[in-house]
Amino acid sequence: MWCGKLVRLLRGTQSLAKRGNVHPVPLQSNFMKTLPPLACWHSTSPDALLYSWTVHDDHFELRYAGTSARFAFVWLRDHCRSSSCYNMKTNQRMLDTSTVELDIKPTNVRTDEDSIYFTWPDGHRTKYNLEWLYQNSYEAQKQQLIQPRVLWNAEIYKQAKVPSVFFKEFMETDEGLKLFLQNFLLYGIAFVEDVPATQDGTEEVAERVSFIRNTIFGRLWTFTSDYRSEEH
Repeated sequence: MWCGKLVRLLRGTQSLAKRGNVHPVPLQSNFMKTLPPLACWHSTSPDALLYSWTVHDDHFELRYAGTSARFAFVWLRDHCRSSSCYNMKTNQRMLDTSTVELDIKPTNVRTDEDSIYFTWPDGHRTKYNLEWLYQNSYEAQKQQLIQPRVLWNAEIYKQAKVPSVFFKEFMETDEGLKLFLQNFLLYGIAFVEDVPATQDGTEEVAERVSFIRNTIFGRLWTFTSDYRSEEH
């Protein structure tokens, strides 16, 4: 009797797969070493990413977006975002990391369409969004675009014809600020033209980019290079 039900269930699942509503995602776990690999029918939107995961003896592996990301179990427990472990309003961890055993390992792992759930030995459950988990992995961080840099000398900088930004445009438009910052990040130097030749003008430009850090000399001061002065 149960065999007949199982056959009908498999036929129904295969019919759904042919219509494009679901697709198989291989889920393998060390908890099921005695069983053959199981195929999990996983409903997703058409543009969703295929994923699979494996529980190893000392870490959890997530294959997502064409990349394999590895997570230590203690990391997964420590970064739990449940209400008892993390304050979403203040973005502060409430879990005492020192209470997490270094050799901790989940007793159960399961997934749904876009999340993964870990059950820990004390019964606590941790839920992660799959994309969040991948984006916060070391592997994903390494793949992020690194800001390019140009090592330049006078000739290279001259040939690049880096445009200056005029003071009014720099102060009043996002486009002017963006152009200045792009040049600064790329070459390590950028120019603003027509800045008032006063301390206040310099302060305005500096604060447009970021805050001014106080030093032992104060917030701002005027310095003049005068070779006639004995104060060298």
